[in-house]
Amino acid sequence: MASFVCTPIAKFMELFGFIPLSTKQTRDIITHTVNNREKNNIVRKDLLQLLLQLRNTGKISEEDNWTLGATTDGTKSMTIEMIADQSALFYIAGSETTSINSSFTLYELSLHPKYLKTAVEEVDSVLAKHGLKPSDPLTYEAIQDMKFIDLCMNETLRKYPGLPFLNRECTKDFKIPNSEHTIKKGTAIIISILGLHYDPDYFPDPQTFDPYRFTEEKHSYNPDAYMPFGEGPHHCIAKRMGVINSKVVVIKMLANFNIEPKEKKEIEFQYNSGVAYVPKGGLQMKLSRRV
Repeated sequence: MASFVCTPIAKFMELFGFIPLSTKQTRDIITHTVNNREKNNIVRKDLLQLLLQLRNTGKISEEDNWTLGATTDGTKSMTIEMIADQSALFYIAGSETTSINSSFTLYELSLHPKYLKTAVEEVDSVLAKHGLKPSDPLTYEAIQDMKFIDLCMNETLRKYPGLPFLNRECTKDFKIPNSEHTIKKGTAIIISILGLHYDPDYFPDPQTFDPYRFTEEKHSYNPDAYMPFGEGPHHCIAKRMGVINSKVVVIKMLANFNIEPKEKKEIEFQYNSGVAYVPKGGLQMKLSRRV
């Protein structure tokens, strides 16, 4: 992951010949694909096409324009390595987010029968509205119609954000309100997302799983303190994919299975080799097929 997330570290490692096989293979695949698309003028509506457009023109078209384009002076704003890093990070972050977020959402619902009942009723109702069976592929419209599932996933991301902290760099001197301390420009900063998400000043009763805190009527939280995917220009590149994939998993599981907690115990966490921290030993639930 260091090879994709932190380029300076990756370049330092490469000086001593430490180039992970997965990194080399990914870059080789991306290089071959880029050369093939540019040589044969291949246009596909995907992430790589957008990155190539950014590389060639310095921007991504806001219109439905998927051509590669080219700068007037022939310069490139991104290297092949940068494109490979972003492509790999998009896949890794999006996949891991899907697994962790959907698992925690289902686990919390299993612990709270009243929310589980509401979620299942919404899934059944929306599927019927769109003429879908539990075994049918979901449509985008049906997914977007399931608003309570959104609330549950938002609350899950508050309690279990993909990353417990953010690292940023101060871009200008900032005096901390009501103190004598000033953060100088260029200072490296660590922001505790868990600290923000569990601060009762921002989220009342933070230990409680309460999806309704995200409704417009209740809105019992500070939106500026909610950042499960980071914040600013460097927020998670795979946010949208991770969220919608997680929602699909949750919907499919609720449509086809009854879910119960295997045991109620405090969750222990551990870091893995990816981009998140995960429950030690997994999350234990009982599943039985709905009839």
